[in-house]
Amino acid sequence: MTEKAPSERQPARILVVDDEEVVWEVIRNTLDQPGWYLYYAANGEKAIEMLLSEPFDLVIADKNLPGITGLDVIRQAKKRDPNMATLIITAYASRESAEEAMAIGVDDYLVKPFGVNELQRKAQEALDLRWRRVKQKISGPVEVARRLVVLCESHERVRRVIAQAIKELGHRLHEVDNVSEVLEALQKRRVDILICSLELLQQDSAQGCFLRSALLLAPEVLLIAIAAQRGLENAVEAAHHSARRVLYRNLIYDPVRIAQELEPILGKAKPS
Repeated sequence: MTEKAPSERQPARILVVDDEEVVWEVIRNTLDQPGWYLYYAANGEKAIEMLLSEPFDLVIADKNLPGITGLDVIRQAKKRDPNMATLIITAYASRESAEEAMAIGVDDYLVKPFGVNELQRKAQEALDLRWRRVKQKISGPVEVARRLVVLCESHERVRRVIAQAIKELGHRLHEVDNVSEVLEALQKRRVDILICSLELLQQDSAQGCFLRSALLLAPEVLLIAIAAQRGLENAVEAAHHSARRVLYRNLIYDPVRIAQELEPILGKAKPS
């Protein structure tokens, strides 16, 4: 039986924090749907006041708010409820703030200008993550149906560690070597997750264009990017391709840690 989305299971309270009222209007109109209740704060001070007095499931905050920043708001939100879902809106970023966002547990980025479909999808995914985190806290690890993970990574050690992590989570793994095989998998298989390098996504070739187009036409495929090392350019590039998470090669050495990092996104598969 297919698991219902959080918006269908229970109401979701969403706090939007942005000093541009036009952005609030766009978000309000886009996310106005049954079961989702939207609240607005025009600055960080008001947002923190609301967080201290009311419960929320998702906070969407502009990173570059004057005074108390969006990162400050999310840090306070996470202190109040570590399972809270969080999205940062940014038009530009510094390397330091990007790393700080990762460190405090920001779930995802919205890069201006963002589209309606992208906003809806990322809000839903963030709420899905919140539900899984709450469920895991209450009843232990959440078990989900086995997913098909396609892995394309040229570095043998990195590929081996990620493959072991995927198997630890109980999901099916299909390893490929190049863009052609990735495209074939997307066309012929029911792929749930694609883990591949930013180098593949950035290829300035016909195949690279086909891969980017294939992912745009299959938004249900969850993308996890692999970058050479942590840094602003890689984080922004991954966000540009709508990657759900970035893994950094220089930090991939322990399959247990990688499995723990991926479990909130992939879930742990039910034994077959």
